Amino acid sequence: MNNKKKELEKRIFILFFVITFLIVFILIIIEWELAKFGINQYEDMNINLTLSELKTARSEMGIGKQNLLQNLEADEVVARALQKGDAHLLHDHIIQTYHSEDIDKLIICNKQHEYIFGEQWELLDKYLSQIYQDISKENSGIFVGNFGNKLFDITYNPIFSSNETKALIGVLIIAENFDMNSLKLRSDLEVSLVSYNNNIFENDMPDDLIAFVSDINNLIESMTEKRIEQTIKKLNINYAAGIRIFYDLMNEPTGIFVISYNRYVNKFVQQSILIFILILLAVTLIMISLLGNWFSKTILIPVRNISDKMQHIANNPSSLKQIEEQYSGVLGDMAVSFNTMNIALSKYGQSLSEYKELTDNLDTGVFWLNNKFDVILFNPSFIKILELDKDVPLHNNLCILMGLEKEFFTKLYEAPLTFSNLEINLQGNLKYVALNIRAVDQEDRIKFFGSIIDVTKEVIETEARKSLELELIKSNKFADIGKRIEGIVHNINSPLNTVLGYAQLLKRDLKDNNDIDRIIEAGKNIAQTVKGLLTKTKQSNISIDRPVDINEIISQELDFCQHNLFFKHYVKLTTDFKDNIPTVTASYGDLSLCIANVINNAIQAMKDSEQKELTVRTYNKNKMIYIEIADTGLGIFKHDLSKIFEPYFSTKSERMGTGFGLGLAITKSIIEKYDGKIEVDSTQNVGTTFKLILHQTKGQLYV
Repeated sequence: MNNKKKELEKRIFILFFVITFLIVFILIIIEWELAKFGINQYEDMNINLTLSELKTARSEMGIGKQNLLQNLEADEVVARALQKGDAHLLHDHIIQTYHSEDIDKLIICNKQHEYIFGEQWELLDKYLSQIYQDISKENSGIFVGNFGNKLFDITYNPIFSSNETKALIGVLIIAENFDMNSLKLRSDLEVSLVSYNNNIFENDMPDDLIAFVSDINNLIESMTEKRIEQTIKKLNINYAAGIRIFYDLMNEPTGIFVISYNRYVNKFVQQSILIFILILLAVTLIMISLLGNWFSKTILIPVRNISDKMQHIANNPSSLKQIEEQYSGVLGDMAVSFNTMNIALSKYGQSLSEYKELTDNLDTGVFWLNNKFDVILFNPSFIKILELDKDVPLHNNLCILMGLEKEFFTKLYEAPLTFSNLEINLQGNLKYVALNIRAVDQEDRIKFFGSIIDVTKEVIETEARKSLELELIKSNKFADIGKRIEGIVHNINSPLNTVLGYAQLLKRDLKDNNDIDRIIEAGKNIAQTVKGLLTKTKQSNISIDRPVDINEIISQELDFCQHNLFFKHYVKLTTDFKDNIPTVTASYGDLSLCIANVINNAIQAMKDSEQKELTVRTYNKNKMIYIEIADTGLGIFKHDLSKIFEPYFSTKSERMGTGFGLGLAITKSIIEKYDGKIEVDSTQNVGTTFKLILHQTKGQLYV
């Protein structure tokens, strides 16, 4: 153990030495780089200053030329002579009006590219077309031309007619020798201005740069390829060069301005800084050694004692071992803090143990999720509710564990999620759970805390109670309707038979009276309707399941709808019943009630719509019977679609002031009793389609 502690101390000392050395070394490197950067900036500033002087000197050269060109452009005599093509008038006027030293370099051409004033020059012949092309875009221009290995600063300016059309009548050109004498630079650096001829010879270079002819030639070649005008190059530790390339109107290089910069002074500064840095590094190493020895005696040994105590606590978390407060200063404070921490850790550990015991004995499952909804912590009840093995939930997505879609919890970032009876699928086993999840911000990340309770038993009991209530309501409704219809039929049949009897007697005496025929026909129709109503009532009161013909039930219900004046006079009925459709084993009254509920809802939904069309279809597919009832009513709001099958929910009260909200709830209960299902599709202001889907009677062939 002692050897290990000594090895640890050795490693700490080495680590201290290495870290300190690296910090000092990094600081030295940074200082060195900053010094180099400052020196380079100073050099660049001096070279750029000379390049700026070049630009300023060239501008000063052009001031006189620009003034002359502007005066000529504004001279009406010059404009009139150019328009008339009178070269003598132009020559005499310019000689008499302007100083000879100004016009020695002047050339004037008319709009036909003909020389009117000044001598024809081969250099201008080369650029004349380009000048005329350029002045069509800009008012004036300036460039450096190359002729006979000499450089010329060429300034040109268009001259237009004085009338409103402003037509081009000529161009004014001044070509001035461009050399070091004309520039008159104030810089004390050695500079050279040479003509570009695809190669820079030694006698064209500043003396300091002759040794770097090849490097500078390569640099110039690279600049001309990329059309770079200006750059600064550090050739070595002693010399630097600044280069400015001039281009003509055709973007071809014509001249090169080269600056030589002696870096001897900066080299001395760099060497001085380097020597100072080396001395500083040596002193630092000595200080590190002395500090390391002091650190070992005053810091490492007390820290080792504290480490022993910490190791003891790590091996025996339940016991406390205080440190004797024998140190002063920071170490003494550390010892006091360590003892306080031990007491706090003991209390905290006891509190955690109590909380863990509490959560482990809860019937409610509690859990934590990371930002990807993976389970990272849970209690035993969570495992029990989701029917999982102990280690399965860790780092698994909660959506997958509960059989839900992966995007189910994405809204958690906006607001907490609470479900009172969420249906989940646990490997084919359906359960209902009460689920609550909320986001918790923890520093720079988000976690989710949740609780889950198994409410399957309560949901099943509630559903059973609802089904029983609906069955009672349905039975009472059937009984009440049956009694009412039997009474109505009895009260109608007696007077109806009397009316038909007297009508037939009258017919014997009044054989040609057509009105009596209409009375007899209407009476027979009423008798037939009453008979059908009585038959429906009797069949509805028979609750025994038996094979029933779907088409027959629908036809009967549609016949009864003919007594609805709105349906009879305003609704267009379209039917499509498949022949030989298989029967359905069910109670006649159950299916009759379901179909009547849906058809009546469809008729009522079309009262305020412009188009009133009811479509009823039947067909079979995959041993299932489909009853499709579609209307062109006002439709159902999207937020109501999930609630229309709930008991006592009704939209009729909003439109007609009637309805108790039991029709569709009873219909859904009946259909599901026969293992069928009901589907609805609705579009606002377009219409609604209900599909009743039932199993065909077993043993029948699929048609």
